Amino acid sequence: MLKKGAHCYFIGIGGIAMAQAALLLREMGYRVTGSDTSLHPPTDQLLQEGHVRVKEGYDAAHLTPPPDLVVIGNAVSRGNPEVEAVLERGIPYLSLPGLIEEVLLERRRSAVVAGTHGKTTTTGLLAWLLLSGGLDPSFLVGGVPLNFNRGFRSGKGEWVVLEGDEYDSAFFDKGPKFLHYRPQVVILTSIEYDHADIYQDFEAVKRAFRQLLAIIPKEGILIACMDDPVVREIISGVQCRVETYGAQGKWSPQGKRITPQGTIFSLYQGGEAQGELEIPLWGDHNLSNTVGATVAASLIGLPISQIREGLRTFRGVRRRMELIGEAGGITVIDDFAHHPTAIRETLRGLRARFPQARLWAVFEPRSQTMRRRVFQEELVAALKQADQVVIGKIFSPPSQGSALDPSRVAREIREAKGEAAAAYLEDPEAIVSHCVAGASPGDVIVVMSSGHFDGLPQRIFTALRDRS
Repeated sequence: MLKKGAHCYFIGIGGIAMAQAALLLREMGYRVTGSDTSLHPPTDQLLQEGHVRVKEGYDAAHLTPPPDLVVIGNAVSRGNPEVEAVLERGIPYLSLPGLIEEVLLERRRSAVVAGTHGKTTTTGLLAWLLLSGGLDPSFLVGGVPLNFNRGFRSGKGEWVVLEGDEYDSAFFDKGPKFLHYRPQVVILTSIEYDHADIYQDFEAVKRAFRQLLAIIPKEGILIACMDDPVVREIISGVQCRVETYGAQGKWSPQGKRITPQGTIFSLYQGGEAQGELEIPLWGDHNLSNTVGATVAASLIGLPISQIREGLRTFRGVRRRMELIGEAGGITVIDDFAHHPTAIRETLRGLRARFPQARLWAVFEPRSQTMRRRVFQEELVAALKQADQVVIGKIFSPPSQGSALDPSRVAREIREAKGEAAAAYLEDPEAIVSHCVAGASPGDVIVVMSSGHFDGLPQRIFTALRDRS
């Protein structure tokens, strides 16, 4: 067990999960430093506010004197000078999930949110429900819930809420991150093909999730979304208690109503009404996330009255349908969506929130999967949900497989919706100019990317504000 006050050094600290884990350790009483090639929002601000010293670039000299432990992020690999120094000098090291297992899960109970979609919002919401319900949880989220303005907390309660990513842990630890998290409760939201850089095919993805279900103890609980066909497929034969949710589940939302303030619905458990609930979020995907978190909070022990108040006061997660601002009657939204299903559901959610608006989708093919041609046709179908589409260039060519053709995506959308409906623009400044020139009062512009995308949400908003 790592002693309090020990020096922990993070290689690749700029990733959102690495940065927040580093800040969590600092809050727990460890000394924390790290390195990365560059920092972008929101991690630059989080690390600065947390007084974590970050060294620019990778250099073996950064490890003199040697830290007590090095945490190696999954974005770095052999050949990195700091990684090589760690191995040569025999400095103790762990992957990020291995670190969480060692320092956070001892004598605590773990609630893990897993699935292709909805993990960050569901994890942030469950953490807020437990905190507002008085259970004082610890948590680590791969995003920034706005109720906390950070995605980590070291609480004194028995529960730890973790976002359970299926991505691999490190170059020396190729299993999914969630296998480190000793789950007592698992919320399983959905399963689709993703992470084409590490999963050869969909069957490999399913195997990873089956591994997670296999390590839930018999006295644990699996909370499974029955609206997802693959979830229904893989949960048969699990050894723990299973609670289901969704339109086809034991816990189901009914009587949904959309308001300018959010979504109101009645929750039923096995046909028995549990009362009316309200969440300031929009879209069927967020309704599903809400029900999953509500079920978990209820089974952990919170009464529905406390859950109701927690839902009502949840503020959402940064970069999940996040309002940047309104300028000249034009609304700008920032969103993390990068998989065709997430893009489609985000656009549908915005339609529900802004039913009269002309909807713009500005998309960057950035994730390892979206840089490839894996989902080219699905991307066309998803983006066609918008009235106006702008596609930026691929963040960088994929190391393996055929690359996505964003110009073809734009062309196929134009063929389906009209010549003015889509544009492929490589230069970020050209994207800003295109949006500012074409947008009119009442329009909504949503910028979607799994990364920084050259700061386009704020740049578009600033340009619209200056114009108005």
